[in-house]
This record gives sequence, structure tokens and C-alpha cells, in this order.
Amino acid sequence: MSDVLQSLNCPQCGGQSLTDNGDGTVSCPYCGSAFAHPERVCPHCETVNEPDARRCVSCGEKLREPCVRCGTLNWVQAPYCQSCGAALDMLEYIAARRAETTEERLRRFYAEMPSVKEEAERGSQARLDRMWAKDRARIEALAKAKAEQQRQERLIWMIASAAIVMVLIAILVLALIGRFR
Repeated sequence: MSDVLQSLNCPQCGGQSLTDNGDGTVSCPYCGSAFAHPERVCPHCETVNEPDARRCVSCGEKLREPCVRCGTLNWVQAPYCQSCGAALDMLEYIAARRAETTEERLRRFYAEMPSVKEEAERGSQARLDRMWAKDRARIEALAKAKAEQQRQERLIWMIASAAIVMVLIAILVLALIGRFR
């Protein structure tokens, strides 16, 4: 459940846990009332927008902002990124960045390096697996084509051999007919 839903109460009965229905609406499990999902309602003009709309269809204000750390689009009033958990307040981000010394930043980068390396290796392995799969498919296609070519060559040789045998039989028959006349 998103932080937005956890912070809202049902306007009908005051229930404290709204449920996301997955279709752009939320409902109260106590009274059954259904409402537009808070992330669909423009905080400026209160227009209900399509799910995952980036701008309000009525006033044009932004409804989604990218996270400064991971780039995930989040609702404009969300306090933290739904993907990486980073604070979405830009001033807070700048202040935290300024408070971190170069030494601390380097320590953090060094601490993150194994996971970055691991992610790069996973990506590399996935690309390698895809290349091997393509190569196997290419080799199988070549083997099938070669087998088909060999089958066709055998068929041509059989037809040619049969034609030669028939011509020889015809020559023998003609020779035998010519002898008995």
C-alpha cells in the first residue's frame, strides 16, 4: 500500500485504511465507499486524471516528478520515491548532498561498487546468454539447411541415376530389337 493511502482516512466513515482497487480507485473496507485514487487527483485544481498521467488534463500542472536519485516517476506530493525510498524534496536532497563530505561520498561509492559491479556482470551475462542463444539458433538453422540441401542432392542423384538406368535399358532394348531383325 502506498504512503498516500496510509495517510488518508475515509471521508464517509473515517476509516483509516483505504484499499487500492487496481483500477484507479480506492475503497474503504469498512463502509464500502469508492473514490478516485489520490494520485489521480490534481492537487491544484482537483481534476481526476487518467492513471499515471504526467500532467493534469485540466490545468496542465505536473502530477509526476522524477526521483533525483533513480529517475522513477513519483506523484508530486509523495514524500519519498516509491522505488528507491529517496526523499523527493529537492531542498532536502541538496542539503543532504552538501552535508556529505567528499570522503563520505567516496566511502559510499566504494561501498556501492560491489553491487554496481554485480549488476554490470549480471547485465553482461544476460547479453552473453542472448548472444549464445542467437548463435545456437543460427547453428541449428544452418544444420537444418545443410540437411535439406543433402536430401535434395540425394534426390537429384537418385533421379539422375534412374534416368541413366532407363536410358541404358532403352539402348539395350533397341540393340536387342535391332539384332533380332
